[in-house]
Amino acid sequence: MHIVIVNRHPTDVLGGSESQCDNIAAELHRRGEQVTYLAPGAQANCTYPRDYRVLAVAENAGSIARAAIAARPDVLYWRLNKFHLRNAARAIGAAGIPIVFAISHINDTRMFAYYERPFAGVTQTLRAAKQALASAYNFGGYAYVSGVTSLNPEFLGRLPVKRQQFVPNSVDESGVAFSWPRPFVAWVANIKPTKRPEAFVDLARRLGDRCVDFLMIGAIQSADYAWIEDVPDVPNFHYLGSKSIAEVNGVLEQAMVLAHTCLPEGFGNIFIQAWLAGTPTVSLGFDPAGFITANDLGGVAGKDPALFAAQVARLIDDPDLRAVVGERARVFARANFSIKRTVDVLQEFFADVLRNGIKEPGANQFPM
Repeated sequence: MHIVIVNRHPTDVLGGSESQCDNIAAELHRRGEQVTYLAPGAQANCTYPRDYRVLAVAENAGSIARAAIAARPDVLYWRLNKFHLRNAARAIGAAGIPIVFAISHINDTRMFAYYERPFAGVTQTLRAAKQALASAYNFGGYAYVSGVTSLNPEFLGRLPVKRQQFVPNSVDESGVAFSWPRPFVAWVANIKPTKRPEAFVDLARRLGDRCVDFLMIGAIQSADYAWIEDVPDVPNFHYLGSKSIAEVNGVLEQAMVLAHTCLPEGFGNIFIQAWLAGTPTVSLGFDPAGFITANDLGGVAGKDPALFAAQVARLIDDPDLRAVVGERARVFARANFSIKRTVDVLQEFFADVLRNGIKEPGANQFPM
């Protein structure tokens, strides 16, 4: 089977969906499948040291569609959110190539979606409105999609496509050794408004009476958070900058707890990384697929910062409880998240899509 994957490449942009596509492409190639990875918006003169084929393309619908059609795949796996979807999918579908769309973010399931904070100022409000209109336009691209996969089972059934399948994420478990002079709680994400890093700084402040540090890892992607680099009034808080996946794995191996403050998005790889490392997770609101609550993997604090701090403090103060919860998390992750399982399910879904044939353009029905 020849599979074309459409997403930015982690060589250009290191994010969750990009890492997933890299892992999937490598495993498909290892299994003998032919893989072509189309990387929109690649950096100039970038090289991709991978065993599978990577093609850089311009980040627009026409360039993506032309490259996909020229590759002549059996199936195309689209994980670029809704960006450019409508026009590209229409052309790809007309060429007889079935498209599997991968939900990577809750906004993929919404007609009018935006990533900027609305009403934060005239410029940001206008940008959010433009994003919402583009999102609605590209929502029409689902008319040309033959199947949908989702990284979060809670998102299934939200799109007007008949064939849908939960495909769990998986992560690279390689690690780089990490040491820190005091016990610590970790926070890992790219730093921007939807990640709510200020809530982690508040957590450090609330738990300043413990002999525990609070380490923040991630690239600052919003100028609003330049202050993160220097927070003198919270001496137990330390910003370590961006780190690779392997370096983060090393941090999590030593962390007492992973604290998570991000708003609901998809299914953060960081949860899986922490669980595989045997590290309990405490989340301020987001419980992916309800797994933390159902399997007692740490805690979920709703919208209550005080409860968030109390749940983290409970795990800090009780090493026996922390060890039990951490081992439970490790066993759960081993059973449910692996590259083997991810690609097993994905290959079977691709085969099912091919057995049922390409979706006739415009055949999917849309809610009013």
